[in-house]
Amino acid sequence: MEKEKYQNLKDSYKPGIPYSEKLNQDEKKLDEYLNRIKKEADRLYHPNDPYGIIEWKDDEDIHPQLIDFCFKLPKGADLHAHDNTMIPLDKFVEIIIEYAMICLDGENYGTLYTVFSADLPENAIKISEALEQGFFSREELMDMMVISDDQEENGYWKRLEDLFSATGDFYNDISIMEKIWEEGFRSCYEKGINLVEVRDWGVEDDLLNDIRDRTIREAYYRIRRQHPDFLVRLIGCAGKDSGSSIDSACETLRSIIRVSKHIKDEFDPDNIEDFIIGLDLCNEEDNSKPLSDYADFLMSDEVKNSGLKLYLHCGESLRRDNDSVVDAYIMDSYRVGHAVNLYRFPELMKKYAERNTAIEVCLMSNYRLGYVRDLRIHPALQYMISGIPISLCSDDGLFMTRAPMVDDFYSAILCWDLSLGDIKAMCRNSIKYSGLTDKEIDRLMRSWENRWDDFVAEQLKDL
Repeated sequence: MEKEKYQNLKDSYKPGIPYSEKLNQDEKKLDEYLNRIKKEADRLYHPNDPYGIIEWKDDEDIHPQLIDFCFKLPKGADLHAHDNTMIPLDKFVEIIIEYAMICLDGENYGTLYTVFSADLPENAIKISEALEQGFFSREELMDMMVISDDQEENGYWKRLEDLFSATGDFYNDISIMEKIWEEGFRSCYEKGINLVEVRDWGVEDDLLNDIRDRTIREAYYRIRRQHPDFLVRLIGCAGKDSGSSIDSACETLRSIIRVSKHIKDEFDPDNIEDFIIGLDLCNEEDNSKPLSDYADFLMSDEVKNSGLKLYLHCGESLRRDNDSVVDAYIMDSYRVGHAVNLYRFPELMKKYAERNTAIEVCLMSNYRLGYVRDLRIHPALQYMISGIPISLCSDDGLFMTRAPMVDDFYSAILCWDLSLGDIKAMCRNSIKYSGLTDKEIDRLMRSWENRWDDFVAEQLKDL
């Protein structure tokens, strides 16, 4: 067989991403640059580990041009961010250091409190004093707040829960919480995100849900006054953990439905838009009730007529008996979060592709929580090849990595060997499959396209 025919036959078997975008001439030049720096980044790792981010270590073996590319990249939307954890760790520390006390011994070691806390233990001191007295450095403080590989023995989820508990006192203080939200949203826009869809944890109290959501909205408005093309939307959540009752979760979601009717995005009084757009159930799946236990409520007319879509967590598990990706499909979830184990259901994968059910992929979260210890073989790449739309998301970014979303894109580009056309399609998907109305999507897509064109021009100028 002649060489050209042989190569054509070989190329016909190579998988590609069917919705990868065609590139113009400038984008092709940038794609060539991207391929070059990917190869350089690859060589930073052990030669036996090509595209080898097996053990992610912050600020170690990071290629400076590739990480800069990922920071400046117009990412579109972060469709899966929990509460206010999209804030970078260094910014979080800067905000809390003025108000924070830390416990330095006993079972509450590392727990943070506000100076106003009613439960402040006697052995807590100000973080600023602890730094001055050399109990730890600022770097060590930040290391204490990120899940690391050496914490596997007690369980990564236990560590995540501990981190939420350790910082939880700040979320009870509206003034501090508002600062954290505002800086989180500002950081999102600065790293190329035009829309954040926040999983917002609700309670069974309309008044408390209303106060919290208006606080988030005010922080968002302060960023939007500077950047009118920035949007925030909320997806109300209830817990499905084994310790919570089904009735309690359903009552929480009912409260969110009620609050959604009278709290809107009123930034532009002539174009009032929905602020709360959907419902979800959260918690570690392997220690939670199955989605099927909530089917009666989630598939009821009460939910269907609420105007809120379902955005269900599912498949965040390695268990063979976890079939929540099936439940989410039957319940007509508009998007799904994680779906790490969807690959176990090949026929269902086809259904997801046919329905264009987008998957919110959280790479660094899946890595930190132990679901995929080698990002080169993360199943999301197979989902893309199968035609399922995906978008990269930060999840609980504050506790996963120093640079939420930036590191997610860095690892995806490097470990999956993505082209610029693949990246562009993924970013576009994040807007296309967002919870916005068609009119809002069109407006935001135009804004993102302008940022994309500026990004390409700026990158080529510096080559």
